[in-house]
Amino acid sequence: MNIISWNRTRLHTILVAGVGILFAIFSSAPSTEAFLPHHSFIPHPVHSKHESTRSSISKMMAHNPDGDGKFHFAIDRGGTFTDVHATLPNGTELVSKLLSVDPANYDDAPTEGIRRVLDAHDPTGKKHPRKTPVDTSLIGSIRMGTTVATNALLEREGERMGLIITKGFRDLLQIGDQTRKNIFDLTCAAPEVLYEEVVEVEERVMLAEFFDEDKSQEEIASLEERKENDDVSKGGWPTAGVGKRVTGVTGEKVIPLQAPDVDAVRASLQKLADKGIQSVAIVFIHSYVFPEHEKIVAAVAKSMACFTEISMSHEVMAMVKMVPRGQTACAAAYLTPKITEYLAGFTRGFDEGLMTNVRLDFMKSDGGLTPVNDFGGHQAILSGPAGGVVGYAKTSYRPSPGNEGANPMPVIGFDMGGTSTDVSRYDGTLELVFETTTAGVSIQAPQLDIHTVAAGGGSRLFLQNGLFVVGPESAKAHPGPVCYRKNGYLAVTDANVVLGRVIPDYFPNIFGPNEDEPLDLEGARAAFRAIAGEEEATGRSIEELAWGFIQVANEAMCRPIRNLTQMRGFDITKHALACFGGAGPQHACAMARALGITKVYVHRYGGILSAYGLSMADAVAEEQEPAKEVYGVSKASGGFDEEQDLSAATREDRLEHLAEKARASLVKQGYPEDSIVIEKYLNM
Repeated sequence: MNIISWNRTRLHTILVAGVGILFAIFSSAPSTEAFLPHHSFIPHPVHSKHESTRSSISKMMAHNPDGDGKFHFAIDRGGTFTDVHATLPNGTELVSKLLSVDPANYDDAPTEGIRRVLDAHDPTGKKHPRKTPVDTSLIGSIRMGTTVATNALLEREGERMGLIITKGFRDLLQIGDQTRKNIFDLTCAAPEVLYEEVVEVEERVMLAEFFDEDKSQEEIASLEERKENDDVSKGGWPTAGVGKRVTGVTGEKVIPLQAPDVDAVRASLQKLADKGIQSVAIVFIHSYVFPEHEKIVAAVAKSMACFTEISMSHEVMAMVKMVPRGQTACAAAYLTPKITEYLAGFTRGFDEGLMTNVRLDFMKSDGGLTPVNDFGGHQAILSGPAGGVVGYAKTSYRPSPGNEGANPMPVIGFDMGGTSTDVSRYDGTLELVFETTTAGVSIQAPQLDIHTVAAGGGSRLFLQNGLFVVGPESAKAHPGPVCYRKNGYLAVTDANVVLGRVIPDYFPNIFGPNEDEPLDLEGARAAFRAIAGEEEATGRSIEELAWGFIQVANEAMCRPIRNLTQMRGFDITKHALACFGGAGPQHACAMARALGITKVYVHRYGGILSAYGLSMADAVAEEQEPAKEVYGVSKASGGFDEEQDLSAATREDRLEHLAEKARASLVKQGYPEDSIVIEKYLNM
């Protein structure tokens, strides 16, 4: 039983069509009437300190006369590039890119991107040099999407953590649900668990419904009066059914058989702390309906003041399934400290006004923004690509020119970045999934339905036994592809440079050790000559080799698109392809031709559409709670009769209660109540 509420903005767009495969490059201007009075947020960009880069950026500037006197930033920190979209105090929009990792020149890319904009466009003429805290007096808002949590989960570089679980279930999360990605793989290995240590707590709650169903009221009253579970000896088991019946969150009756022993819990937690573990996840078997026992243990952990992150499964995701609920709680305990650590580093680059005078929001995996203080690790898995989905959904979903009365064509989002490619589908609503598995960890949280493939501009190229191999290894932002002039690796970007798809003269001069050189065409050609000299490549020119690698990369990126459409019964030829990301348009027409798509959209801000999408995203507050109710009643002929839905009134009351909580959360953040839209749904 879920509620999602959001603050909605609107966008108007203009379309200019080409020929052949309909290749549309279009721009969009925000409708200022839809912006919040206190937060007149429009799109933004960034640029380099070099004049050649400023020149290229000036061509992508737009002017909106309704500036509010503040700078507003929307930033997407990707694995290779960080994209910045900025609105100046006078309403002018700027866009730019910078490398996400460049330790020789700056510590944090988003901070550096903001600093560059302020340094060049501060209306007071004040300079903002590196190595000094950024002055936030003119910054109105910062919106960010980040891959910090995703990378930490994939690379298993999260916080050291311990699992606190009901006694007898210590191996439950390691056993998991026995799902095998490939059922014919005899070498299939279970993924590593996120926790290092396990603490078993003697606590027990049982559901009363099935135990009491064949008992009279007198028998139940007798069981409630018995006392043998009041002092359960350590190592023993409580007697089933003995104890008071308590109404749980779902309305079900539960029997708390045994509460946690506070002293025993404290002693066990101290052992974790002595091993240097500062983050814990608490997962009890029936906490989704009766959370009091988790709260008791959490209170003990907080009183010890040695744990920085305490994740309770009933707070993270109050759902009935213990395995995904437990893994989600572990993900929160594992990843949230990494986000906190990143935020601490980010805030160190600014003066003290950042956390008090600047609205700082982060993108969640469900495509909605949330304040920095409410941003948890389990919500951040798709924080980066979610902005791109919002961006193309709000700019590419429109009726065809000359046929404005028809329904808009469904759109496939194709976001090709430096490290990976993300694909998704939009047909009027954002498609959400409520349970996903990432790097072997089941996450029970609303997420956009985004499929990722390890093929991007930075995917490395190999010639193995005469076969063209693309990825999954990435050259990353540092050292990057060969053409970045940092002694990097041969990658897809080098192939595009050699084939003339990337023209150095139109690319900003931000490469090399001093960030002032163009892309290295000759270096890329030399790297391909080295491959052409191998026996396996005999008879092929460097251009033929580069094109071969491009074809392999294209096919790898077509597969998830087919899975999103054809494998679900959708006609792929009746979709438009919205290409964005730094490398997307270079592959757009070849991808469309391979898929049978006849219409391609490329936004004017296609290279930074994830950041642009952040500027248009809605603030979202989600509230949910478990429910156990009968939906409709059985018909004699089978199926359900919704007109005789006996739980409708109760369910509606609970949904309205959740709606009020979500609405109050957004109002507290400063959004006007008349701009809030409520969406109710059941996850059945």
